[in-house]
Amino acid sequence: MSTTDDAAAAAPAQAAFEPQAGIGVPIGVFGFGFAVLVLGFADARIFTPNAIGFFAPVAFSFGAIMLLLGGIYELRANNIFGGTFCLAYAGFLFSTGLILRFYAPAIIGVAGASGFGDAFGTWLLMWCVFTFMLSLGAYRINMPAFLAFILLALAYLLLGIASTMAAGDTTTFLTKAGGWVLIIDGIVAWYLAWGLTVNPLIGDKLPLWPYPYTWVEKHETPAGIAPTPAA
Repeated sequence: MSTTDDAAAAAPAQAAFEPQAGIGVPIGVFGFGFAVLVLGFADARIFTPNAIGFFAPVAFSFGAIMLLLGGIYELRANNIFGGTFCLAYAGFLFSTGLILRFYAPAIIGVAGASGFGDAFGTWLLMWCVFTFMLSLGAYRINMPAFLAFILLALAYLLLGIASTMAAGDTTTFLTKAGGWVLIIDGIVAWYLAWGLTVNPLIGDKLPLWPYPYTWVEKHETPAGIAPTPAA
């Protein structure tokens, strides 16, 4: 065997092409923010609640799809929390859009408005519990993420209770309150996605207050010595 053949045999095999894992949370949070804002506008009576059907196409075509894509990217990046959040709420938007757009009339026809309200309210209260569970993980990320989960859990609680109650002033109040909480939540979600998207380009100019939510002075320190936290 020639020297050339020996060198070729000793050369390491070329590694297969593996694209770097992307970050999908910003686009997923943006999509969810749009859907949450539209639903909040309807519940808060910014526009007539009779236009709630507008929520379904937004939930399907933008919110759920963006969350689905974002969740796939996050699982590819081995981010279990981000992937679970995105895919779970993609399922929520798909399911809720289907319920409100296609199945509600038939269910109301069989079980009555109160029966549908009880079922839909229970659905929202289940998501309140699930969202609170995830908020324990969001607490370890940054302040906007934690606040977005807590506000969403509160909105689910208010709207879930309102759905199980008979129509009246209290129901209207709870629904409007839940709508305004959703609007605030959507704004917080947009801010979070905004910061995650543009901070890599502008240098962390949009503060996200990462856990443990303390300011650290940025100054020159000798090698091996950690900077002193601000008082």
